[in-house]
Amino acid sequence: MRREISYCSSSIGSSNHFDSLTATAASSSSQRAHNTDLSLGLSISTSPLYARKQRSPIKPLLSLELAEQDECNSATFYVKVYMEGIPIGRKVDLLARRSYCDLIKTLEHMFNTNLIWAEAEVNDHFEEYHVLTYEDKEGDWMMVGDVPWLMFLSVVRRLKISRSNTEL
Repeated sequence: MRREISYCSSSIGSSNHFDSLTATAASSSSQRAHNTDLSLGLSISTSPLYARKQRSPIKPLLSLELAEQDECNSATFYVKVYMEGIPIGRKVDLLARRSYCDLIKTLEHMFNTNLIWAEAEVNDHFEEYHVLTYEDKEGDWMMVGDVPWLMFLSVVRRLKISRSNTEL
């Protein structure tokens, strides 16, 4: 590309044609408000993949979020989780969880409590626990863990964390 430019400029520069082109360009450039853009239809930017790797993120969390979106544009299934004594419910993505154990760990961390569910081992201090139940599509409240995980995903509408009774 550089060879073409130097070859063309040297041949044009030696003729009188260059002087007339320069005068024409000078008069038209003042009319265009000194527009120096050259539109050849070529892009000088890098590829989007290269640019994505080279950019410095404004916030580390933003780059992490973009990476997660690039890796998996999978479906989500959010359900509301209500805890007795807390006026505001929270949402949890069930499809981001692999099993009941993963869900229980998430909820225990989210609500800072210990949960009783169908497969839980409970010691003698029942007052320290909350019971995790779910509402199915028919409106019945069931204890979490009573059906296989995939079946649970197909019937759950919302989750509820209630105080346990000492009669358990």
